[in-house]
Amino acid sequence: SGRRRDFVFVVNPSGANGRTGKQWKQLLPFLHTRLADQCNICECITSGPSHAIDVTREAIKDGADAVIAVGGDGTLHEVVNGFFWKGSPVRALDRGPDHLTALGLIPLGTGSDFARTFGWSNDPRQAIDRIVRGVKSKLDIGMMEGPNGDPHFFINVADIHLSAKAGYFASMYKRFGNLCYVLGALRGFWGHSNRDLRIKVNGGEWRTVDKVTALCVGNAKYFGGGMKITPTVDPFSGDLQVPKPVKINFTI
Repeated sequence: SGRRRDFVFVVNPSGANGRTGKQWKQLLPFLHTRLADQCNICECITSGPSHAIDVTREAIKDGADAVIAVGGDGTLHEVVNGFFWKGSPVRALDRGPDHLTALGLIPLGTGSDFARTFGWSNDPRQAIDRIVRGVKSKLDIGMMEGPNGDPHFFINVADIHLSAKAGYFASMYKRFGNLCYVLGALRGFWGHSNRDLRIKVNGGEWRTVDKVTALCVGNAKYFGGGMKITPTVDPFSGDLQVPKPVKINFTI
């Protein structure tokens, strides 16, 4: 049709302890050189937690052709959840039922674990080159429900208990770069105790697993700043993966 495409870049300026915002400013001239003649570039700077979810939903409703997360795995996670509302995909309001918005990524975060699954580096110029080439693929998304039944989506790895606590604490030490994951793990171990979990897999029977340290469900391979937790998972296969159980006994 000759219509210029609309690309929305959702930027977390505080990612990687503020480095994402600085790198984004340096990247903008290169981005305009490569893309401005092909599409309209819209820059959305997030102001706090969950803001990326809101701006992504609005961009899709407005008919964006692509929403590109600029930041780390946290920013990507929020953008992915912005593609949904109450468990259903968000659609453009006036582009017709066949219009779909693509998800993109410029990895500029601390860990950028999702990008590792594809062998992507943290070089933003390479990411822009991928976007310019415009090769698209359908990608799996995991879904989980909270205590109130509300759906929540993940694109990388979902986890509970020790690893989830370690991730929570790691977010408090982002100023130390990748060392934050080590500090988060040490903080998570302090006072931790294994728990019995009731688990049901693929619609099977409920069973109790004794003294579980953590449970991870992977759609991609890495988490925690490069830990290969689900090494053979394929994010295009339609299946999630749970790593082999390993029991760790410790006392702190």
